[in-house]
Amino acid sequence: MADYFPEEVIHEILLRLPIKSLIKFRAVCKSWWSLIKSSTFTHTHLSRRTAQSSNQNDGHLLLLSALPENVDTACQLGELFSLHWDNPEFGDYTRLVNPFIYHNTAYFPQKITFLLQNFHVVDTFNGLICLAANFATIIWNPSVRKFMFLPRPRIPFPTYCIRKFMIASYAFGYDSRTYDYKVLRFVSDLLSEAPCEVEVWSLARGSWKTLSAAVIPADFNPAGIGLRYRQVFVNGVTHWQQSLKNEGDCIVWFDMVNEVFGKITVPDALKRKNCFMSRYRESLALFETYDEVSEGSNAITCIHMWVRKEFGVPESWTKLMSICLEGTLIEPLGFRKSCELVFIMYGGMLLSVDPKTKQVKEFKTDGYSYHFMDSFVESLVLLGQPNAISY
Repeated sequence: MADYFPEEVIHEILLRLPIKSLIKFRAVCKSWWSLIKSSTFTHTHLSRRTAQSSNQNDGHLLLLSALPENVDTACQLGELFSLHWDNPEFGDYTRLVNPFIYHNTAYFPQKITFLLQNFHVVDTFNGLICLAANFATIIWNPSVRKFMFLPRPRIPFPTYCIRKFMIASYAFGYDSRTYDYKVLRFVSDLLSEAPCEVEVWSLARGSWKTLSAAVIPADFNPAGIGLRYRQVFVNGVTHWQQSLKNEGDCIVWFDMVNEVFGKITVPDALKRKNCFMSRYRESLALFETYDEVSEGSNAITCIHMWVRKEFGVPESWTKLMSICLEGTLIEPLGFRKSCELVFIMYGGMLLSVDPKTKQVKEFKTDGYSYHFMDSFVESLVLLGQPNAISY
């Protein structure tokens, strides 16, 4: 083929192909395989796919995950993952095979019961999905059918007698300066005021690095209590809602590039309020929620949505929307490309809200009780990773 087309032309043609075609074409010859799995090609192809997805109305995907209602099924199969087109029809793109079914038995001793339902989605970015439990972490790319177990952490988990008071929590993000993917692991004692311990794993480095206690904010507890303490990754920075002794209500952040912590204030109107946090486009959003007394028997949840327009500028917080929904709110599930916001209501119903028109409609799915939704773009990341497991 190289006798007929210059290498740069072949390179350009391959960059325009979808993931499934590239997976097939890697077997054409060694030079194509070396090119397709290279980090430069992977990054360039991903950049084009991301730009293409942003410019096309029908090319955007959503990743959703749910746990089977049957406990035995949850133990055998773990979470159920699917990709859907992010369009009005919300059509199926593909069902994903849970990689835990192919777990490496050498990593987990056979005498230990491998409970798949203990794993949860940490986050997804650039086609990678991070899944974690107290005892293990996995990075998974379903598009290339590869996953990898992260090496054993440096910070040990306590023995069983005190384990019930400890919790390991995680965050997943991207270092745009070095095109690197990183996982943060925190070990916290829920019954102690001792500071949490923190370590960072880097895909490029391939190992964990323990952070000095001096750089970790005092009283920082990323585990938190309840759903509202989930981390949110925006523009290279991971955020957590916190209530610190000396700071009060604030947001603690971690810069994935420089690996440093920081703190930002929340609007005075949101202090000491019940709030959830989410990503809105490329901005951070807070949702103030409260129950309103209704004359009838139905519960009413009122929601005020605030968006931070500029990082590090407290004055840039702006109230974008206020709306009242019939029912009891559990948590925001996520945003769609159209900026419609999907809420999980008590009883499992999903409601979709247009922030501009305030139109409310039921977000119909296939009957599963989803608990995670985020945008997804297919990529080649992990394809050339030597210690990644194929399935």
